[in-house]
Amino acid sequence: MRLRGTLYEITNTTSFVQQYVTIGSQPSTDCISPVPNARVTLNRWNQTGRLSPSLAESNTDDAGRFELDVSIAPDTSIFLSAFGPDDVSEHAVEREQHPGCWYRSSPCVSEAIEGGQWDIYVARVPIPREGGFSQAQLATALAETKKEVADLEWIKGRIRPDGITLSCGGKGARASGRLVLSPDRSGDLSKTLDHSVEDFSLELPGPSWLVGLVVSKDTIEASIRAGLGDLAGEISRRLHLSAIRLFSAQLQLSDQAAVDSVVSETTLSFSRLHYETTPADGLSKASCTIVSEACFGFPRTRETAKTRR
Repeated sequence: MRLRGTLYEITNTTSFVQQYVTIGSQPSTDCISPVPNARVTLNRWNQTGRLSPSLAESNTDDAGRFELDVSIAPDTSIFLSAFGPDDVSEHAVEREQHPGCWYRSSPCVSEAIEGGQWDIYVARVPIPREGGFSQAQLATALAETKKEVADLEWIKGRIRPDGITLSCGGKGARASGRLVLSPDRSGDLSKTLDHSVEDFSLELPGPSWLVGLVVSKDTIEASIRAGLGDLAGEISRRLHLSAIRLFSAQLQLSDQAAVDSVVSETTLSFSRLHYETTPADGLSKASCTIVSEACFGFPRTRETAKTRR
């Protein structure tokens, strides 16, 4: 059983939405453009939200067409992903960039594919520095954290190209680590960013045997890691809101309900994270702002793909 389709980039969002969403017709070539040399993958849906190895892959041809063998995924939940040409080339990923994908579909059972056609349409929306997560916003978030944690005497952090370096201390204890963010590529569409904590260090005062009697080092570490996860969630939320605002502006719709309806039919993925450097001003140090490129994909579900054929 084969699944065929074409990957398109949306070049005129207003016209595309009018044709594809409002009328329910196939969009005309004046608002879309096929994407060659990209990649479409068939992935197994993992209930944990973790990304599993792809079951099948297909590079798009010069006309953006792809073809996947879906017979290798019987009786399982699957989803589709699409990656832009820059993300599949050998020299695509620069050190300061974290690659993601252009498109992720909502998971469906493999029987629902039934061969046929599944065309993918993606609107790419760059998030500028003004819509990113800045050093100033990080400072505000850390100040709020300090207020909420009674034993925390100080906390500081810096956004750098390799992640966010953080350190904190209180009552003689000290912890540090690096929060590394990357676009989420799993089938969990509620997530747009993934994170890991690297180079974690925790130092507690007093002899180790005494510390073990009074506090649990594992409990403290788990609490700090949970706090870093909350920070990653806040960054994801801010970038998500910026992406929705910028995409909504492209729709040129005066009715907010209509805007919300269109957005509900899309999937949101980040194709890349950038750590954009802001030049130093006077005595201040140069700082970074986390920005990205948001990708809004149609269709969200296999059922929608069928109705658009």
